[in-house]
Amino acid sequence: MNASFYNGVVGMKTSQIGIDVWGDNIANANTTAFKQQNVDFSSLFTTSICNFGGNSIVSSDIGVGSTTATTTMDLSQGDIVATDSVFDLALNGNGWIAINDQNNQIKYTRTGSFTKDINGTLVNQHGEKLMVVNANNLTQKDGEWKFDNSIDTTNLISPTGTIKLSSINLPNNVTFPAIATKNISIAGNLPNKNIAPHTIVANKDNDFGVLYNENQESINLQDSQSFVFGFGDDISYSDGLIREVTCFTDDKVDGKDVNIDFDINGINIKTTIPDGSSAQDIVDAISNKIDEYNNSHNNQILYSKTDNYLELKDENQIILKNSGDYFNNASMAKLTYKNQATNPNEFTTIQNLNDEIKSLADNVYTNIKTGLDNDGKLYIQNNNDSFDVTAKSYATDKSNNLFMNNLNSLGNVIKPNTSSTSLAFRQNYQGFTGDIIDANGDKNDLKFHFTKTKIDGDNTIWRLNLEETDKDGKVLSTYNQKLRFDSKGGLISPNSITIDNNGIETTINLGQNFSGITALDKDNVSFAYSQDGVETGYLDSYDIQDNGNIIATFSNSKTGVLAQIPIYHFQNEQGLDSLGEGAFSETDNSGKAFLYTNPNDGKYLNRAFIKNYSLESSNVNMGKAMTQLIIIQKAYDANSKSITTSDQFLKKAIDMKR
Repeated sequence: MNASFYNGVVGMKTSQIGIDVWGDNIANANTTAFKQQNVDFSSLFTTSICNFGGNSIVSSDIGVGSTTATTTMDLSQGDIVATDSVFDLALNGNGWIAINDQNNQIKYTRTGSFTKDINGTLVNQHGEKLMVVNANNLTQKDGEWKFDNSIDTTNLISPTGTIKLSSINLPNNVTFPAIATKNISIAGNLPNKNIAPHTIVANKDNDFGVLYNENQESINLQDSQSFVFGFGDDISYSDGLIREVTCFTDDKVDGKDVNIDFDINGINIKTTIPDGSSAQDIVDAISNKIDEYNNSHNNQILYSKTDNYLELKDENQIILKNSGDYFNNASMAKLTYKNQATNPNEFTTIQNLNDEIKSLADNVYTNIKTGLDNDGKLYIQNNNDSFDVTAKSYATDKSNNLFMNNLNSLGNVIKPNTSSTSLAFRQNYQGFTGDIIDANGDKNDLKFHFTKTKIDGDNTIWRLNLEETDKDGKVLSTYNQKLRFDSKGGLISPNSITIDNNGIETTINLGQNFSGITALDKDNVSFAYSQDGVETGYLDSYDIQDNGNIIATFSNSKTGVLAQIPIYHFQNEQGLDSLGEGAFSETDNSGKAFLYTNPNDGKYLNRAFIKNYSLESSNVNMGKAMTQLIIIQKAYDANSKSITTSDQFLKKAIDMKR
C-alpha cells in the first residue's frame, strides 16, 4: 500500500519534469536554431514479494515507481527562413560554427544572427564574436584599409595543420590596389574575303593589291597587271602601242628656217629645214633623223608617216618634250602593278601611283596637283586659269576590270581650277578596343587597328596599329607590327609582341596557327580579349558563400576572400553542454570539436552549407509537443489518482483498527 502511494508521488514528479521539458520546447518554438528536447523515462528498482527460488518462471517483483532517465536533443534540420541581412547565417546540414565570448571561451552554436559592431567585428546579439580562419589580407596604413591580392586563399582551412581561429573585422572602406597590365591575350578572325564585311577609306601607303572598291569588293590587282595613263591632246593608246600624232603643214615663207628640236623618251631629235619647206619635206627630214638614230642604237624609235603627219609609237611610254616647232608636249606611259616596285613606271602603293601620275603631268603642264583626298579618291587638280588639262587612261590586255572601273573619270578633260577624281579606294579594316591598366593604376584604352596591307606570294600581310589613349582620348603611345598569315589563314608570325605600357613591359599574345588571331575567308563575329591588369577598386559589399568564405566585392568587379568560417562536428553531439542562448561547449562526453576531410585529397570538407540572408528556425514540432503535453497531463492525473486511492486504503485500514 505504501509502495503504491510513493509510486504515485514519483510518477507525478517525473510527469512534472516532462511537462517542464515540453513546455520549454513550446516556449522556444520561434527561437532561432532551437533544437527540440525529448525526455526519456525509466522505471526504478523493484522489490520481490516472494521467493520461489531460482527456478521460478513467474516474476514476483513489484516496481517502486519511475524516474527521468535523460533528455536528448532532436538534431533534425529546422526550416531555412529568408532575412534581409547579409550576416544572418543558417547552417543547412549537420555542424556547428564557433563563437568567442567576453571571457575568451570558445562556444559552438547554430544560431547565426550576426551584425557588425562599432569596430566592424562580426558579433551576435550578446557581443560574442564569430570565429573564422582569417586570410590576413587586409592591411591598414594611415587610416586606409587595403586588400592584398597576392595572398593565396585557395585552402584557408587545413585540417591536417594547426587552425588559428580569430574574429573577423570588416571595415567600411577598403581599397583594391591597382595592378598594371603585364599580359594580354586576343583572339578573333580578320575576314580575308572578296567582299569585306567592313572597310575604311584607303591611305597613301596602301598596297593596291589588297584594296577594295566602294561596294567593298576586292579589286584584287595582281602582279604585272597594267594600264596606260597620260597627258596631252595628241596622244592615245591602241593595238598595244602608245601613239603621239603630229600633223604638219607647209611652212610659210617668213625668213626663218624650220626648227625641229624635241626629245622622245630622252632621245634628242634635232634638225633645221629651209624656210618655206613643204609638209612632206618636214616629215621626211624628221624621219631621216630618226632613221639615222635607229641605225646606230639598239633602242629604236618606232614611228610611221604619211605626207603630212608623223606618228611616234612605243609599247611602254612616250615622253615628248618639244623645244622647237610643230610638236606639242605629250606624256603617256604603261603603268604596271608590282608587289615590289623597283623600275620606272611600276607602282605598288597609292603613293607610288600618285608619284607616277604627277611625273607624267609635269612633263606636259605646270601647276598641276595630284593626290588622294579624304574620301580615298585619287584626284588631278588643274590650278591653271587659262587652259584645259587633258588626262587619258586606257586599258591594256593585262588590265584589271575592277581597277579600271574604279579609276572612273580620273582621265578626263579638266577645266581651269577644277579637278577630276576616281571612285573611292578602300581598305579591309577590323578593330576593337580593350582595357589596359598602366603603372599608375589608370585604366586606358588600347585600340587595335587591323588593316589588310599586302599579298606576298602565298602569304597575306595585315598591319596591326596599336594606340593607347587615356580617358580623355589623348594618345599616350603607338605601336605598329606586320602580321603574316599563311594561305589557309593561320598566323605565322609574330606570335606575341611586347609594348611599353608607361614603363611596364606588356606582352600581347596573338596566338599561333589557328589559335588566337586568324585570317580566314569567313565573317568576323567578335574579338576575345583578356588582360591581367586591375584598376583601383573600392569596396561595394560583403558576401558569404555557401562554403563559408567571407568575400569582399569591389567596384572594379574583383572579389577577394577575406576569411572562411569552419564548420565543426562532434563524435557525440548529445554530450554537448548547453550554455543557454543556443550556445554549447564541448565536454569529455561530446569529444573535441573536429573538421571533416575529403578522403581523396585530405582537404577540408564542410559537410554543410552556409546560407546568408537566412536563419534556421526552431525544429519544435508543435503537434508532437501538444500531444506529449496531453499524454503527460493524463499520466499526471492518473498518478494523482493512485495517491488518492492509496490514501483511501490507508484510511480504511486505520478505521478497521478503531
